[in-house]
This record gives sequence, structure tokens and C-alpha cells, in this order.
Amino acid sequence: MSFQESAGRVLPQYVAPSVCEACGREFTCGAALAGCWCQEIKLSEEARSRLRARYERCLCRACLENYAEGEKDGEKEEQVPTGEAH
Repeated sequence: MSFQESAGRVLPQYVAPSVCEACGREFTCGAALAGCWCQEIKLSEEARSRLRARYERCLCRACLENYAEGEKDGEKEEQVPTGEAH
């Protein structure tokens, strides 16, 4: 394990940025840190299943919140705009 990988577990500034599959924006995933927004944002199991089927990697917080807002509003289609930066 490299220094950057080791340090990234403790210091977020050493974590390599991820790229959101939905919008293409770079972000730092919180999974390696104290908390992950994936667990904070309220989504049904059905919605989580649809997201797992469509995306292989993490989504940025903005896209995940956008999706959750669409679900809360009762919209059936995803609210995540593929390829657009937030």
C-alpha cells in the first residue's frame, strides 16, 4: 500500500478524487472517511437497486440528493442528469 493510500484513510486531502458516473464531476468519496452520504440520503431499497443496476461506482452527493428528491416527489424516472456537471 502506498503512502497516499495509507494517508487517504486518515486525511481526506490525500484521497484521490472520484468521478461521478452520472454527471462527470470530480468529488471525494466519503466511504473511506468517517461517514458516507450514501447512507445519509434517504432512498428506498427499490431506488438503491435501480441505481446499482445503472451505475458501477459512486455518485456525487448532488446527483444522489437530486435522485432522492425526485423519488420523494413521486416521480418514477430518475432525476440524475447523465453527463451534466452540477
